[in-house]
Amino acid sequence: MNPAAIALSRAGDLIAALGSAQFPGRLWCWLCDALEPHSCHTVATRYRRRAPSRCVDGVDLLFFAGEIDPDDTRHALDLYLGGDWRADTILPYVERLTDPQIVFSSNHHVSEATAYGRYFTQGELGEECTLLGSDYGEYVYALSLFRRRGEPSFTLDELSRMRQLGDFLLPLLVQHARLASVAHHSAQATLAQRFEQRLAGDGVALSQRERLVCCALLEGRQVAQIAQTLEVEPCSVRTYLGRALAKLGVANRAGLFAWTAGGAIVAGTTGPA
Repeated sequence: MNPAAIALSRAGDLIAALGSAQFPGRLWCWLCDALEPHSCHTVATRYRRRAPSRCVDGVDLLFFAGEIDPDDTRHALDLYLGGDWRADTILPYVERLTDPQIVFSSNHHVSEATAYGRYFTQGELGEECTLLGSDYGEYVYALSLFRRRGEPSFTLDELSRMRQLGDFLLPLLVQHARLASVAHHSAQATLAQRFEQRLAGDGVALSQRERLVCCALLEGRQVAQIAQTLEVEPCSVRTYLGRALAKLGVANRAGLFAWTAGGAIVAGTTGPA
């Protein structure tokens, strides 16, 4: 598919959603519709390269969307972002990248040397097609499409179409990351402050660590990052979170955000937190 063939209305929908929580879902629907109906999941990440060596020294999650259970996805990404990304076979491509390119991986023999690798091999994901591109600064952006295990392989034509769309997709990722960062940072303090106000107003008694974990999640931090700050294991962070959610009377992290915002709380709500 030539980028010029993208319907202006669809492109307008994507551009209008940049920086918002609606963008990942809209992009995913468009990718399934226009490019990749056989894929079941997409993940967008951003790698930071240290000058002048160009070695990767960190990775950020931009978003994920698709058909895989969001709680499973978030747990896997917590492991990846917590340091297991250092064993990712995509890193040499990221470090050498100058122009946009496609990286294909069969993922049939993912290393089980890391917790992320072991978790990945137990899941549903199989082949992976990743579009890489740089903002010509310190960041390399990656948009990965996954197929389920046992699904047909990506064809050369499909990989070629993905590469052709790079000129359209990569600027979207860059701009979404910039706009989302601005919106996220402006909302972080408000959410944390609102949480503390609701705790005091509703008379909910949380332990110090339960409160810290909740505030950190509301500030957008990952479980692995929180564990590192508190110098505990990620499983301990999840224990503190579970206790806090029980005291608040909500089912999960989505419920935590709803409770903080003062909205209606629906038991059993699912979706990425």
